[in-house]
Amino acid sequence: MGGIQFIINMALGSLIYLGLLIFVVGFVHKLYNVYYKTPQPLKIPQTPQPTTLGGVILRMAGDVLFFRSLSKGTTLLFFSGWIFHVTFFLILQRHLRYVLSPVPACVTFLNQAALFIGFVLLLALIVLLVRRLLDERTKYVTNFSDVFVLLLIIGIVTTGIMMRYEPFRPDVVGVKGFISDLLAPATAVGYMTLHPAHAPASLMFIFHLGLVSILLMYFPFSKLMHSGGYFFSPTRNMINNPRDVRYVNPWDKGSKEEATK
Repeated sequence: MGGIQFIINMALGSLIYLGLLIFVVGFVHKLYNVYYKTPQPLKIPQTPQPTTLGGVILRMAGDVLFFRSLSKGTTLLFFSGWIFHVTFFLILQRHLRYVLSPVPACVTFLNQAALFIGFVLLLALIVLLVRRLLDERTKYVTNFSDVFVLLLIIGIVTTGIMMRYEPFRPDVVGVKGFISDLLAPATAVGYMTLHPAHAPASLMFIFHLGLVSILLMYFPFSKLMHSGGYFFSPTRNMINNPRDVRYVNPWDKGSKEEATK
């Protein structure tokens, strides 16, 4: 193994492991210690909110799957945001071919439309970025982190599309072997003993995976946490039944004890 290749293997593998570690620990910490453990002193469902648990679940499913609430805003934001999330999810599903063996038929089917989905995803991201920069009302509430995360994902998608073409196309077998090695527990020990997994000799692949690792590390500290935080939002997950069921402030132990009598 050449000296440069060894350094690349060590650096890329270590960056991926670090990204995954920060992502998992940060995501779980944010969900549990920030969202879940924060008491809700008031009954604050966003009305009109369903008065039953089943109705709340259906409403939240409509928001998650069809962006029902976002559809009440601007048409451009609704369509570009919904298309971005759907195509991003499909691209993630397609990448399962690098970690699953055998590859499910549904993942194989996506390979036929992967390039088209990638271009649609890129277009949706560009629309969201242009809206951030040109729309006066949106620009007023936009900060650096909003633009940074869009540019980061655009970079990931662009490098992914470029790898579909020569001379940027990496060895697919080598890529799958590299990912499989990284997922093996023995490989993590190998990095500690300076025996890293062998990365494909493709600068575009290395750049692509490096950007993905940066996104993973940035995810728990960004607004991207809305993907998990939405389910802990009291305006969304609370049942609108304060007239029928007394709501006890979790901070008020006296009220809780009185309510149980």
